[in-house]
Amino acid sequence: MSVPILDSSAWREYRGRPASLGANGTAHLAKIADGTGKLRDCFVKLLPLTYPSLLGEAIGWLLARASGLTCVPFAAIVIVPLSQLRQSTTLPLELNGIDYCPAWCCEVVAGKSLRQIHTWAFWLARRQCLHSKDARQIASFDVWTDLRDRNYGNVIRSANGGYIAIDHETILHDLLWPRTGKVFHSRSLLSEARKHLSYGDFRRFQVDMANAASKHAPGFNSVRTDIADIVTKIYPHLSATLTTEVLKTLDERAQAGWLANTLGVIA
Repeated sequence: MSVPILDSSAWREYRGRPASLGANGTAHLAKIADGTGKLRDCFVKLLPLTYPSLLGEAIGWLLARASGLTCVPFAAIVIVPLSQLRQSTTLPLELNGIDYCPAWCCEVVAGKSLRQIHTWAFWLARRQCLHSKDARQIASFDVWTDLRDRNYGNVIRSANGGYIAIDHETILHDLLWPRTGKVFHSRSLLSEARKHLSYGDFRRFQVDMANAASKHAPGFNSVRTDIADIVTKIYPHLSATLTTEVLKTLDERAQAGWLANTLGVIA
C-alpha cells in the first residue's frame, strides 16, 4: 500500500481549474496515468520540496486508509512537466526556470466540499457533517496526526452521503519540521463541534473521537514500513533522523488512552 511515485510521462493532460481552488495557486485538474497505464481524473497540486507539504500528504493518505477513514481510491506523487503545464495555465513566479516539480495528485470523487454548498443551506450541511460518524473519525485522526488546517473546503460530501477528508499537507508540521516562517491558524472539526453543538452533543462528539482512536495503533503498525520508505524517498538526506521522529511521534500518540486523556474524556 505504499505511495506510488510516477514520472513525468504520467501527467497526460490539463483539464482546468477546480471549482474550489484553495490556497495553492498551482492546483489543477489533470489526466494522470497510474502504474498500470489507466487514465484517472485527478486533482493535482505542485508541492516543491522546500516545504514539507508533500510528505504530509503522503503520510496522511497512508494513515487514513490504514486506520479506517473513507479515502480517495487513488493517490500518488507525480513529477509534473512544467513546460507542458505552462501551455495551459500561469504558474507562480517562484517556479520560473524550473522544468519539473513534484506534485500530489488524488483521484476526483463524486461530491462537493462543504464550502461549495450554497450559503443558505450551509448551516444544515455543517450540522449534518458534525453529527456524522465520519466527522468524529476525521477529527480523531486530525488530533492524532497534529493536522492543523481541517476546514470545510477539504471535507467532501460524497455522492452516497458520507464524508471524505482530503488535504493532509499540515500533518506533523509543527511537531517535526524546522520553523519555516509559515504559520497555520489552527482550524479543526473539533473546534467547529465545540462552537456549534450543544454541550451534550459535543461531549458525545469527543467520546466518539476517543473511541475511533482504537484504530490508530493497528493502522499505523500496518503502514510503518511504508511511511519509513516514503520519508527516505522524499528526503534521503534527512531520513536518518526524520524517519525516527515521525515513527516515534505517531506511535506515542496512537497508544491506548492518549487521545482520551488529551480530550479529557472517558472512552
